[in-house]
Amino acid sequence: MIDFSRLGRMTPEERAARDAERQQAEIDADRKRRDEWSEKTVMAQLTDDVELRSTRSGDHVATFRCIEAGSRAFTASYWLPSHSPNSREFLARHFREGATVVFKGYWKQREWRDRDGQPRASREFQAQYVAAGREAY
Repeated sequence: MIDFSRLGRMTPEERAARDAERQQAEIDADRKRRDEWSEKTVMAQLTDDVELRSTRSGDHVATFRCIEAGSRAFTASYWLPSHSPNSREFLARHFREGATVVFKGYWKQREWRDRDGQPRASREFQAQYVAAGREAY
């Protein structure tokens, strides 16, 4: 039988310190991963307002429809960090049609077959950082 009375109990201060430490470790790990994956910097103009949605697992994704200099249209996806809950409202408020946006991230090639069995492909940008104008970094 387990004697639970011998286990130490954390005080509220110890628990708060542990939670703050865990959250900071999560933020640092997220920043490190995003830095490792940020290979390219792309500046573009939004052709539509940012689209915010949630996945079934509860992750939040922002989709940007853009046009790059030279009239090349593309889609950029940005997975919002879980440790910054106010970022949804910030993106919705500041990233409107016509705004200039700077993305740091990488290009991803998607391939699939359509309903007729024809092979299709598209390129989309997986943004690790998003900023208005020239403020990305």
